[in-house]
This record gives sequence, structure tokens and C-alpha cells, in this order.
Amino acid sequence: MEEKQKSGKGILLTIGWLTVALLTLNLMPPLLLFIPIAIGVVLKRDYQGGSALIICGSISGIVGWLLGMFVIHNFL
Repeated sequence: MEEKQKSGKGILLTIGWLTVALLTLNLMPPLLLFIPIAIGVVLKRDYQGGSALIICGSISGIVGWLLGMFVIHNFL
């Protein structure tokens, strides 16, 4: 029974880190910023992990947002 409950951990990790990568590449930071944070909270609560996902998601969202503003103001 416990193995069935933990089978969703891989999916959550994949989606979470994929959104962190998309945030770093500056693809819709305001819309994607909450996803890795929410998935990290779920992982932290249910699977004793997820702190790195919360921290990296927050940092990459802010950096992606600032990078987008920098590119728009300086190159366009």
C-alpha cells in the first residue's frame, strides 16, 4: 500500500524541476512561479523532501523575471 502512495513522487519531481528549468529560460515567470513552490511544499509535507525545489524555484523565477526585464529594456 505504501508503495502505491509514493509512486507519484517521480511525477511531482519531474514536473517541479521542469518548471524550474522553464523559469530559468524566462518562459512566463509570473505564471509558472507558483508551480515549483507548490510542488515543493507537497513533496516536503508528504515525502520528506522538496526544500531544494522551493528554493531553486523561487530563485529561478525571480532571476528569469529580472532577466526578461533587462533584455526588454536594453535590447528592444
